[in-house]
Amino acid sequence: MWRLLIVMLGAFVAQTSEYLPIGLLPEISLDLGVSESAVGALVTGYAWLAALTAVPLTLATNRLDRRWLFLGLLGVMTLANVLAALSPNYTVLAMMRIITALTHGVFWSILAAFATRLAPQMPTRRALAWAFGGISLAIVAGVPAATTIGQWAGWRAAFSTFAIIGLIIIVAGRLCFPAVKDKKQSIGRGFQRNNVPLYRAAIITMLIVAAHFCAYTYIVPLLDHVAGVQMADIPVLLLVFGCAGAVGTVIAGWVGRRPAILALTAAVGIVVSQVLMALGVSPLSFVGLKMILWGASISALIIGLQGWVLELVPEQPDAASAFYVTAFNFGIGAGAMVGGVILRVEGERIVLWTGTSLGVMAAMVLALSTLRHLRPSLEKRR
Repeated sequence: MWRLLIVMLGAFVAQTSEYLPIGLLPEISLDLGVSESAVGALVTGYAWLAALTAVPLTLATNRLDRRWLFLGLLGVMTLANVLAALSPNYTVLAMMRIITALTHGVFWSILAAFATRLAPQMPTRRALAWAFGGISLAIVAGVPAATTIGQWAGWRAAFSTFAIIGLIIIVAGRLCFPAVKDKKQSIGRGFQRNNVPLYRAAIITMLIVAAHFCAYTYIVPLLDHVAGVQMADIPVLLLVFGCAGAVGTVIAGWVGRRPAILALTAAVGIVVSQVLMALGVSPLSFVGLKMILWGASISALIIGLQGWVLELVPEQPDAASAFYVTAFNFGIGAGAMVGGVILRVEGERIVLWTGTSLGVMAAMVLALSTLRHLRPSLEKRR
């Protein structure tokens, strides 16, 4: 249990590190004398670079002890955050973000399999819930804390704070983690060329993640202009979203023996929440319910998709996860880009309907894939 807690906290630091410029955007922009869009590029470019490097860097490190790889990657992130805090200009800060992004794809590629190996007696879905609980924790606590620190003591203090947290986690992991060598990673390395279900899972992942980030990237103007929420109430709704995500992670870890069905249910939840949001102005309490459904669904989706990918390629969990991480990050970048274009050209409401359309396509493909997978077992029962 303690080992999985350390893994979750490592994921918390990694995810918060990715999102740090979002909450610190005005402070970084003012201090370094660059535009807010340039600071935003530190997040967008991060996602694209992580997507491009996840598979090759994961395969390049496939023989390393997973304990040392996990701690080493977290160490690079920690050092990069320290150097980012000391950056004299935007160029140096961008270089530190590039270094951190290079660790991101590998880190998330090995995380799922590493967590399940640390707790072999625990059901896979529960171990994944522990590991990926760091994402919800980053949304609920990490980003708000970084934003508060940035407003109070400056953006450099926020980067430094999470560097210190990362160092503490590294020490704890060094004391608690056993050696975890992955001997299977050298077997059958050509699965990417002929594993059609894995390709299908990657496409579904890109579609549904794009559906989420197409709208969620612009959640503040959507809540303001479509749902009719007062600006003062938006931070509360974002907190509700994050807390719902934490609850969704816990629920996903305890229910749903079939990860594909869990992912399908979560995809439907995302679609329904966006449809309800697109319908227009509604009481604040009802908007809160929509955000609860949306937040819980995206967290459950992450665990469902990751578990599904591990089922598809059980002999190569890290390489399969790298494929998943690549698709996930491409979905983030593509969704944010499409949503931005639609927002400028057509307006906020069409952004939601675009996200809904992408989500429906993903859910339909996932439903067909799930039915195809379940058909043999159903025929045996007959």
